[in-house]
Amino acid sequence: MKKINQSSSGTTPAENSAVRYLNQYRCPYCQTEWEDVWDCGCNDRCPDCNKEIEPYESALIEGESAETELPVEEPASANVTAAGVNRFFVVSYEIDYVHRVSVGITADSPEAAQQIAEQAFNDASIWDDTAAMPLLSDEYHEVEGESLVWECVAVAQFPEPDYSVRQLKKEQAAMRVCRGLVEAYQQGEANGGSIDWDDLDQLIPVALQALGKPALENKS
Repeated sequence: MKKINQSSSGTTPAENSAVRYLNQYRCPYCQTEWEDVWDCGCNDRCPDCNKEIEPYESALIEGESAETELPVEEPASANVTAAGVNRFFVVSYEIDYVHRVSVGITADSPEAAQQIAEQAFNDASIWDDTAAMPLLSDEYHEVEGESLVWECVAVAQFPEPDYSVRQLKKEQAAMRVCRGLVEAYQQGEANGGSIDWDDLDQLIPVALQALGKPALENKS
């Protein structure tokens, strides 16, 4: 994350501008293309195969500045930041981890099985979870004795959630839809087989959220 240069005169968040870049990505594994806004030209995860991809182009968004402007000269008393005034910070931590993926493969030798798995990895198909190659585990494990690194950066405003958070919210919404459908059908069975449409209608906005689609307009 790119750090913002802070003025020693105690400026408020509104007087600083966060640097924003429009990054263009192209996945060499599945050929998916996408773009995302970050505060640096950083890597991103492919939305289809979850590979970590470097941007092939990163452009500073028009109107942004790579450095914050100097504050306008004001009386010394006006440049003192009042104690207890809240400011915006992005606090992050990094931990070393190992990504372990296991798949089932039928082969005549360990070498042949590994060769099949390596080819599937290179083709970005090892996560397809097929009958011929079922996905058995996809886990992240912290490295023993890992280093914990914290970073705290002052920003003018909080950035938009990145792909990982958007994907997590979609998955949570999908689970709420599944639970709602089961509950609606159980309630309908208890009512003699009649399902209340209101129980299903309230799941539509959540389903659209799970699909990443905009909410339906209210025509009433």
